[in-house]
Amino acid sequence: MKTSALILVLLLSACGGGPTVPDWQIDTQAAMARYTQYYLEGRSKLALASFNKARSASAATADINAVAHLELVRCGVAMAALDSAPCTGYTSLASTNSVDANYYHFLIGDWRLLNAKILPSSYQAMVVADSVAESNARISQISDPLSRLIAISVNVVRQQYDNQTLDIAINTASEQGWRRPLLAYLLVQEKNTPDPTQQQLIRARIELLQSSLQN
Repeated sequence: MKTSALILVLLLSACGGGPTVPDWQIDTQAAMARYTQYYLEGRSKLALASFNKARSASAATADINAVAHLELVRCGVAMAALDSAPCTGYTSLASTNSVDANYYHFLIGDWRLLNAKILPSSYQAMVVADSVAESNARISQISDPLSRLIAISVNVVRQQYDNQTLDIAINTASEQGWRRPLLAYLLVQEKNTPDPTQQQLIRARIELLQSSLQN
C-alpha cells in the first residue's frame, strides 16, 4: 500500500528520535497509512477503524502532544478532500507543540501570525505567493500528491483559487484513484462552470464516480 510521504514526515516529527522506535509508534504509523488510503478512496468504515487503532496506540502513552498531533494529521487528510469541519479532535487537547499549532493555523486559513519557516517544506513557497497564478505554479511543484491536495484545499477555503487550481486538484486525485477528493473537486468545478455543455460532461464524470463509491 502506498504511504504518503507527508503522513510519515508529520508522524515522525512528533516522535522524537532515538535509534529504537517503540512498538506504539510503528503501530500508529501503519494504522495512519491505512487510514489515509482508505479515507481518500472513500472507504469510510475502514478509514475510521484504522484511525481509531492509531489513536488507541498513541493514547496508550498518555502523551497529549502525540495524540493531538495525530488528530491534526487527520484534519490535514480531511482537508485534502475539502472537508474543512472544525478540527475539534486537535483543539480539545491542550497541546504545547508550537510547530503543530502553526500547521493548524495554516490548515484553517488563518495566516495572520503564520511562520512559514516552520511549516512542512512543501508549503513554504506557496504561502508567500503574491497571486493565485503564482500559488498554482508553486503548488504544481509539490511532488507528494497528498501535500499538493492539502495546499489546494487550503487555498479553496480561503477563496484564493481559479479554474487552473481546480484542474490541478482534479488531475491529482484522478491519477491517484482518490475518489473522495476527486468527487469534492468535481462538484466545485461543476458549480463554477457556466457552460451547459461543459457542465454536462462534468456531471457525467460525477455520476460515474458516485457509482464506483457505491461498490
